Amino acid sequence: MSEVYLVTGAAGNLGSSVVRELLSQGKKVKALILPGDAAARRLPAEVEKCEGNILSPADLERFFALPPGTEANVIHCAGVVATVWNFNQQVFDVNVRGTENVVKECVRSRVKKLVYTSSVHAIPEAPAGSVMTEITEFNADKIVGFYGKTKAWAAQIVMDAVRDQGLNATIVFPSGLCGPEDYGYGYVTQMLIDCVKNKLPAGVKGGYDFADVRDVAAGVVAACEKGGCGETYILGNRYVPVKEILHCVHELTNTPLVKHMISVTAARMLLPGFSLYYKLRKRRPLFTRYSLYTLTSNSNFSSEKAKRELGYRVRPFKETVRDALKWLAAEGKINIAVE
Repeated sequence: MSEVYLVTGAAGNLGSSVVRELLSQGKKVKALILPGDAAARRLPAEVEKCEGNILSPADLERFFALPPGTEANVIHCAGVVATVWNFNQQVFDVNVRGTENVVKECVRSRVKKLVYTSSVHAIPEAPAGSVMTEITEFNADKIVGFYGKTKAWAAQIVMDAVRDQGLNATIVFPSGLCGPEDYGYGYVTQMLIDCVKNKLPAGVKGGYDFADVRDVAAGVVAACEKGGCGETYILGNRYVPVKEILHCVHELTNTPLVKHMISVTAARMLLPGFSLYYKLRKRRPLFTRYSLYTLTSNSNFSSEKAKRELGYRVRPFKETVRDALKWLAAEGKINIAVE
């Protein structure tokens, strides 16, 4: 019996990395992409592309339709990553209702395996100094920030289907993603651009667990074959201070080092100014109430279970920054040589 990997959110940063990892292993891939998504043209030619939206059950039914005798492994990467603090309808619809639709279609189609890419933000924060490990029951009331709450709600939908409907599913929790091919220009990527262009007058004291998107993608694919039913795995790296990222950029590009570091408390006081600055430049804010909270939260996550059971491995963080900068230079986003 032949196999195909159905990947939602395939044009996104993690989704496209998952697609490339699957292809490198000789897997057949069918990708769900939003209609008109410009990033979809960057997917390799051998990928079967299917336009559709996870909010449409009809679109999902069409996406899941396969030739007789074909087994489906589903990797659900589609979602909205947002640094919003309060309720946001789009984030709720995509992350919660969209996942509910995907799970229903997985059950209806009797897929071989579902791997849901949640987030470490779905795991309740432990007291400072404590190490956080995997959980299998989710309570959004214990989560700070609306994005994390939606990932907790969605994860529980998956676990309920495992328990009540016999769905063979595994959940992975990526930490903060960074690396090349980030066409959505997330937090770290935008910071790298601003740093190189000398548009970052000061850094913020703090940091987070940042992992290379390519390492996480390999972990996601490994979870398809090695991840246990109903099991969960953290796919992180280590705590990386913002100051370390700025030093990496300085060393790799010979651009001026951002020397001034302000406290999160001071940054919070400057939020109105930051908001106006990014609004006038029609750019997504680099600093928000939630992003500043994240930089001082406990991000001491353990990926030992994933290393032990999935063979998960991470590369040196400086290599991640170097490759991200080289990609940005190739894309014309920065005009500087990278060592």
